[in-house]
Amino acid sequence: MKRGDFMIIVLVLLLAGSIYGVKWMSTRGHYEQGDLQAVITVNGKAYKTITLTKEEQTIDINTKFGHNTLKVYDYGIQMTYSDAPLPIAMEMGFISRPKQQIICIPARLM
Repeated sequence: MKRGDFMIIVLVLLLAGSIYGVKWMSTRGHYEQGDLQAVITVNGKAYKTITLTKEEQTIDINTKFGHNTLKVYDYGIQMTYSDAPLPIAMEMGFISRPKQQIICIPARLM
């Protein structure tokens, strides 16, 4: 390995690190509990917008694509029921931070 090869490797690593650092810094926005909202979309269209609160709420979503149930509690949201053949969306768990998503492809729900 020559000196030029080493310099190229270091440059690429620095560039990748700086890109990752900028993305990391831009997603670290400060928010208060109760400020966040969940936007529920079905087939790409807005279905409902819900404020994530501490109080428990249950949202039933019945569409021609399927039936899903979401539960809002502790300033987050979780899918508790899906009639999809493989209910992978239920395994996505509880989400409570910006830019996290729960996606159910058969029900076209996000």
